Amino acid sequence: MENKTNAPNVLIVDDEIGPRESLRMILKQNYNVFAADNGQSAIQMVQQAKMDVVTLDLKMPGISGIDALKEIRMIDPDVMAIIITGFGSLKSAIEAIRYGVFDYIPKPFNVPEILSIINRSVQQRRVNLKVKEFLERFGRDLFDETMSDSRFFLQNDGKEFSDVKRDEMSPSDSQNYLEFAKVLAYTLEEKDSYTSGHSERVCYYSDFMSNRLSLHPRERREIQIASYLHDIGKIGISDRFINKRGTLSSTDWAIIKQHTQKSIELLSPLRLSTNILSCIQHHHEHFDGTGYPDGLAGEEIPLGARILAISDSYDSMTSDRPYRKPLPDKEAKEELVKFSGKQFDPNLISTFLDVLNDMEHVLLKDDRMGISSARAECSRGA
Repeated sequence: MENKTNAPNVLIVDDEIGPRESLRMILKQNYNVFAADNGQSAIQMVQQAKMDVVTLDLKMPGISGIDALKEIRMIDPDVMAIIITGFGSLKSAIEAIRYGVFDYIPKPFNVPEILSIINRSVQQRRVNLKVKEFLERFGRDLFDETMSDSRFFLQNDGKEFSDVKRDEMSPSDSQNYLEFAKVLAYTLEEKDSYTSGHSERVCYYSDFMSNRLSLHPRERREIQIASYLHDIGKIGISDRFINKRGTLSSTDWAIIKQHTQKSIELLSPLRLSTNILSCIQHHHEHFDGTGYPDGLAGEEIPLGARILAISDSYDSMTSDRPYRKPLPDKEAKEELVKFSGKQFDPNLISTFLDVLNDMEHVLLKDDRMGISSARAECSRGA
């Protein structure tokens, strides 16, 4: 096979020659395509050559697709994994998703869909690697330097970060962490009109609640940082699930639920406090124990995560999304009350509704002009 210079490498793993060759023919024009007819051969190929994307059939003789994926992840945690699913393999697909699947291709193949999925995975890998590289570099310097002036420039339609300036700092100054979190959140959100400003508004609502609860200044600052970073793991989730119109399948949900753990993995080089990471990891837990990732209930859920859950849900409900129009404030409040004690901490719902009533006297209801003051408040902290 003659390799194309600078073309991404795609490995197709399928024991059936028909699907394997079909995928190869579809992809060979734009990618360097490698093929393996079993899991062990796939593992050896990943050891020998850098792969950008691996497509895996789950049902294969010998080592299964799931076991092959586990091994491949150990060799290269950054490879984009796409599973091939057929009728009857849904349960296996959901199990495989726990090991970091980006997307799935259903059988029989749809050529435009395949090309779209592979292209998105390649582009997303580039974003992931750039973000990971930056976070690791920032983490290495964290105890020696600060970011006195950060400028992230998105190039190639938001696919790359560049030009980061930092001066010396004291690591105990959490203001620098907050400024870093704000710039990172802004950079990741600004290209999407549906999510632009989401993290900032979540910070705004959460800080109002923290202030009302008279939390310690350090706790308030940690919740602010968590608010800006709570969805960073979604950079590893395909937009076709996050912005999907209509009902999400159980497979779709399994992929979306990965984002909390992806957030923790991405942020690990920064050595953030346990409280910040707990807020991020558990902001989708439900008060009745039916949430994810760990099924925590009641006060087992960190306070910051319970606050974040309410702020995140309220802003999502009252913001425009590709799959629905925003709810009016009255209906959004009714939803919060409806799920009080189930999804949300009932005491915090009462606090949040009081906060919203107070905010209505300050904010302009129709055009969300309170965001400028949100920036100021979440910059100052307590």
